[in-house]
Amino acid sequence: MINNKVTYKEKIFPYWRTKFISYFDIGEYTVKIDLSTLTARESVYVDNVLVSKKRNLGEHSIHSFFIDDNKYELLVDIKNSFTGPIDITLRSQGIDIDRDHWVFPAARPGLIAGLLFAAIGCFSAIIFNTLL
Repeated sequence: MINNKVTYKEKIFPYWRTKFISYFDIGEYTVKIDLSTLTARESVYVDNVLVSKKRNLGEHSIHSFFIDDNKYELLVDIKNSFTGPIDITLRSQGIDIDRDHWVFPAARPGLIAGLLFAAIGCFSAIIFNTLL
């Protein structure tokens, strides 16, 4: 079972999201992975105890940890830090147990607003320059 937690700020501004948190349940244990596309930091927790921490400057990373003498791996596949998507796979003994898939929004309103303000600024500069 996967529970994706999205904060209130991220619901309002989903286009500027840089932090991704996924939860996986293994029996009575809860595995949490905390990803930041801004700092490239990845942290894996089992019942709120840190078991793996890395900086992923590439596209792929593997976090290995043990629960009750069973080896588990979390595979993180980031296609692009700015446009996504992000795939997180929980694996044990070579078998995929669970998967989470994060998709980034296609449109970026910040880019559109930035281009609009730049056009208004250029237009205003032309108008005021010719009037003075």
